[in-house]
This record gives sequence, structure tokens and C-alpha cells, in this order.
Amino acid sequence: MPYTLTPAGNALAIAECQWAAAANVPSVGGDTQPTIQFTGFSSCIGIAARNNNGTDVIGIHLAIDAADGTRFGVGDVATVTSVLQGWNYDPLTVFVIGQISTWKGTIPAAFDALIAALGNPRQFAYGDGVYGAGLNDANVLVPTF
Repeated sequence: MPYTLTPAGNALAIAECQWAAAANVPSVGGDTQPTIQFTGFSSCIGIAARNNNGTDVIGIHLAIDAADGTRFGVGDVATVTSVLQGWNYDPLTVFVIGQISTWKGTIPAAFDALIAALGNPRQFAYGDGVYGAGLNDANVLVPTF
């Protein structure tokens, strides 16, 4: 079976193999608020970006293995970039967050292909947790925790 991505019903609870986009949420009192947020990561990574006109934030939650057992591979990178292109993303705003070392150790060729296709974005390697993305006071997309 192919590795598929489906739309999430809630941009603040993007589950494995789902994506969502939401209108920017400004920071409040200097605190960055999540515009998109992923459900818990144990071996997952998330991709976040803004759209080209800067009004929305896009998030994609990637699992090494989908619920049906399909493993993310080099051929699945196009699925990810297709979702981003469908939302007219700005490649200069992309970042990857989460279990980067797990992806590098488990599926290195697929991870490297993904990073290359995304233009070598910023990477935030973290352990288990719930992460997201939002705009800071300078209107820059940053990770949220």
C-alpha cells in the first residue's frame, strides 16, 4: 500500500499521517501561540511551513510506519511535497521537528531525500512530546511546545 496523508479535522491535533493548515495565530503578551500542533511524537517528525502570502501555517505529521504498516520511503517524499505545494508553501519558512535521530537511524535514505526535497530546512531534534508551530513577536514561524 502507498503511504498516504489525509486532512486532519483539527489543526491543533494533527495525528500521524495527517496534515492541516490554519490561519496565523498571533503571539499573546510575548508568548508564541500554536497555530498548528501535532499529537504526541514517539518516533515521528513534523513539518511546518507558512504559505507564500504568510496568512496560514501548514503542518504535516509523519510516522515512520503508518497504521497499516506501510513504511515511509524515498518514493513517499513526493506525497509530502505535493501537500505543501497544494497549500502554496514558502520553502524559506519550512522546519522539521521531532524524532530526527530516530528517522536518521531507521530510514536514513528516506529522511535524507525528504530533507533535500524540502531545501535543507531548519531542524529541531527533540524526544517524545507534543510540538507545534506558531508566530513569535517578530512574525517568524517557530516551534511551540
